[in-house]
Amino acid sequence: MRSPFSTRAACAALAAALAGCGVNTSYNVATQRQETLFMNTENEVALGQAVARQVEEEFRIVRDPVLLARLDRITEKLAAVADRRDIVYTFTIVEHKEENDPNAFALPGGPIFVTTSLMELAESDDELASVLGHEMGHIAAKHSIKRMQAAMGMQLFQLVAAGTGATDARTRQGMQLALGSLMLEYSQADELESDRLGVKYMEAAGYDPMASITFLNRLKKHTFQQSERRFSYFRTHPFFADRVRTVRQEAEGQITFDDYINQKPY
Repeated sequence: MRSPFSTRAACAALAAALAGCGVNTSYNVATQRQETLFMNTENEVALGQAVARQVEEEFRIVRDPVLLARLDRITEKLAAVADRRDIVYTFTIVEHKEENDPNAFALPGGPIFVTTSLMELAESDDELASVLGHEMGHIAAKHSIKRMQAAMGMQLFQLVAAGTGATDARTRQGMQLALGSLMLEYSQADELESDRLGVKYMEAAGYDPMASITFLNRLKKHTFQQSERRFSYFRTHPFFADRVRTVRQEAEGQITFDDYINQKPY
């Protein structure tokens, strides 16, 4: 699947979203850390909306009333207990024009996309809530912003924010790299942090957090033969064994023997 972020239009959208960005240091309730970012909430939301428009050119939006009712039922509860109150989470059901692997992904500032095949694979609301809560965790922790900022580089980030050389070929290349990073796999630390946040949101919303493990196991079995496909869930959400162990620890305060012997040394 080609990247939806490789066009000049996407770079122009990024430049517009970053206009006037400056150093912002604030306390993140989700991560419980002081964080310094070259983007405030307004810029983050603008970027997410700009990239979402690019995504909608790559995917077909699904407006099935039954699927939408299920999604709304779950997301209303999750959004009510999420850490961030400065953004509006939006949820869109999509099908890719070429591949329709089970997947879900989040963009900066609130947009979350979920494929019809993932919704079909989730046998209960608890299982679907586990995926959506995890994606909300990525947004709450601002993982995409941090990753894009790292990929783009602080100096280039500041140049674009200042409107300096935004159309320069080298600058566009850096912007394409940054935008492309939004669809690459998350780091282990980001994935596990989002799992912990997802479990917290699920419990607060009244869902069973152990459904996360049930669904991850089913999803792994389902996508085993598709691991080389770019949009496979475990290409963008790796570290399966570590995630299962983290969910179990967060939900029950303990791990099983199998989790213990499968954990990686650090």
